[in-house]
Amino acid sequence: MNSRTPLGRFILRAELRAATETVVSYGFDLTPGSIFVVTDWQPAPGTELELRLSFPRLVAPIELRARVDHHREAGAPGEFAGVRMVWDPDSEAGTAVRALLHRVSMPFSPPNETGFRLLLVEDNGLIRDVFAHGLANFFRSPAFVVEHADSAEAAWNMLGANTYDLVVVDYFLPAANGASLIERMRKEARLAHLPVVAISVGGRDAREATIAAGADLFVDKPLVFRDLFSTLRVLWEGQTTADKKTILVFDDSPLALEVTRMALESAGFAVTIAADLAAFERERTATPPDLILVDIQMPEAYGDDVASVLVDREDVAAPIVLLSSIDEPELAQRAEEARVAGYIWKGAGTTELVRRCKELLGAAS
Repeated sequence: MNSRTPLGRFILRAELRAATETVVSYGFDLTPGSIFVVTDWQPAPGTELELRLSFPRLVAPIELRARVDHHREAGAPGEFAGVRMVWDPDSEAGTAVRALLHRVSMPFSPPNETGFRLLLVEDNGLIRDVFAHGLANFFRSPAFVVEHADSAEAAWNMLGANTYDLVVVDYFLPAANGASLIERMRKEARLAHLPVVAISVGGRDAREATIAAGADLFVDKPLVFRDLFSTLRVLWEGQTTADKKTILVFDDSPLALEVTRMALESAGFAVTIAADLAAFERERTATPPDLILVDIQMPEAYGDDVASVLVDREDVAAPIVLLSSIDEPELAQRAEEARVAGYIWKGAGTTELVRRCKELLGAAS
């Protein structure tokens, strides 16, 4: 039976860009038209900035043109300095945000067998106990396993002997700090793409050091563990897919990616996404899919040309399907010329998309 886990404040990596400055931080309190970004940088209300929201292996980057609504000084515990960024919720990016909010608030069904392994690198025993207690109460499932290391060297040894889905690293550690551990991980091929969240009381200096070392996300202490657990819950759902058929969707539209992923995941598929050729090759080789959906109208190369090349490659065993909104007769012809397994017309809607994917994977399995 599905059980709904309270969403709390979902945390995202947030990048603010102006002509002369770029700030990499994190944001929470996401709505279809706004987010609060933690930062000491406080541009004047009304200032327009480029905003990029993402999360490693979870949320494809959403690019927004946003403006500063207001800023806030640090206040009571848990109230960080930052800016509230706003945008048009009816824009294409706003629609992508709404799709994301819908997905992360869906009912949560913890698996019974497939585990998610997290390594917490923290030398404060009380914080380790609070973290473990919070996880046990938030998830209420033995499948979520958290292991602890009290130093960078101990963590490195554990990373060499075990496989983890996520590492949470405190910046202030004995002997070597958390940034040095993260930098060491990023130089090791097996650990280079492992999601890393850095935490610290060190403020801006610790944030800049850990992000520069390769952390995907930095969260200030005293962090609200419930916020981090809300994020971990969604990340966990994205990882516990070993028994599902995997579909790789290649499309340059953030909105199309989110809508397609939401429809397919709701139907029980595991979904990976790519918005450009580099990401497509990375996802295709990291997790060989059972089905590949390729949009035709792409900026770097036409999707049917990419598909035609893939058909001739010996390392591509999955059926390839063209996915496009161009006129259906032309789409059918281009699919035939590319020698792919078929096509799906976007104009038919997500119900037809899901039906065709089930049909194709049933025939391929």
